Amino acid sequence: MSRLPASPDYRIRALPRPRLISVVMPVLNGEAHIADQLDALTRQTYRGEWELVVVDNGCRDRSMRIVGEWAPKLPSVTIADATARRGLNHARNAGAAAAKGDFLAFCDADDVVTPGWLEAMARSAIDADFVGGRLEWETLNDPVVRAWRPQVPMTDLLVDLDHGFLRYAPGGNLGVWTRVAREIGWDERFKFGSSDHGFAWKAQLAGYRLAYAPDALIQQRFRTTIWAMARQQYRYGRSGPQLQRAFRGVGLEEPDNGQALREWRWLAVSVPNLWASREARGRWVQIAAIRLGRLTGSVRARVLCL
Repeated sequence: MSRLPASPDYRIRALPRPRLISVVMPVLNGEAHIADQLDALTRQTYRGEWELVVVDNGCRDRSMRIVGEWAPKLPSVTIADATARRGLNHARNAGAAAAKGDFLAFCDADDVVTPGWLEAMARSAIDADFVGGRLEWETLNDPVVRAWRPQVPMTDLLVDLDHGFLRYAPGGNLGVWTRVAREIGWDERFKFGSSDHGFAWKAQLAGYRLAYAPDALIQQRFRTTIWAMARQQYRYGRSGPQLQRAFRGVGLEEPDNGQALREWRWLAVSVPNLWASREARGRWVQIAAIRLGRLTGSVRARVLCL
């Protein structure tokens, strides 16, 4: 695994508590679950000043109407317009630009923040330039859906096993000082997938400190149909070679494709799983979607990252 280059000078200093936190929530056709997230935000134990910035990334459903219905129960709600260009990174940049707070806390519209989430973000803000919270998968996902994407409990920041390199924070549970977010920015060439890695790696290479905030807990929701999950995983896979190309000149080592080859062999001998249980079928499709995405992405990025 690559190590952090020695050049950045980590800025070890005490930081103040945020004066105003902007909770930034990108939304694209989120009517199915956005009310659950808005309800959870009304239940925050944090007693400091905060606002909610909802970023409309081109919703064609009732998402913005639902936000309007919940607005009277929230301290302050701003709708940021990111309809001109689809993509999570564009939405995050638009949210950071529209925010009035000196600290940003990002969450996704289909997840659920726990009551102490914002308070934990505020506490952690004094220790680092940006922080990653903890994700939990049991509450919102049934056992079959969890079997498609097996997870171990999150006890620290994330490391991509295919790429190695630097740790990163989940973009859907990220706290960052506004000045850092606006300086670093999210790379809008990445429309879907690897955006979390890219922001965190770029910020650390610029000398900013990343910390883990285990008490900033969010319940994450997985896709509930095999087709929706496969499409998501394919797009994640397709972004991997693009990430490799973007960072290979700053310390990211060439990928070890051994794991990919082992998984391709497993897929070949495990084709009967497609006619087995729903759990086994979903797991086969998940791995196949990731690896097919990697192949497509490798061609596009002209990088062998299987």
